[in-house]
Amino acid sequence: MADFFLSIPGLIACVGIGALILIPGRRTPSASRSIGARDPLQRGMQVAVSLAVLGSGLWVILSGHYDADAQRWASGAIGTVVGYWLKP
Repeated sequence: MADFFLSIPGLIACVGIGALILIPGRRTPSASRSIGARDPLQRGMQVAVSLAVLGSGLWVILSGHYDADAQRWASGAIGTVVGYWLKP
């Protein structure tokens, strides 16, 4: 399992999930912006990081080069990204 975290897909997944969850979004108190509106750069980075995590997770699952524990972890990473986008 430790080999997975030291591999390229494992590092991408860890950094990406950490970035999506831990880096707070900018909030502006301006009344002119709608409640769900975000900076286009921030939205673009969220999409880019999500695609990187999804790509690395799918690589681990579909390549067959990793053991069952790594595949379970990759499935969890994909689920975390999906859950991130489905939150209200």
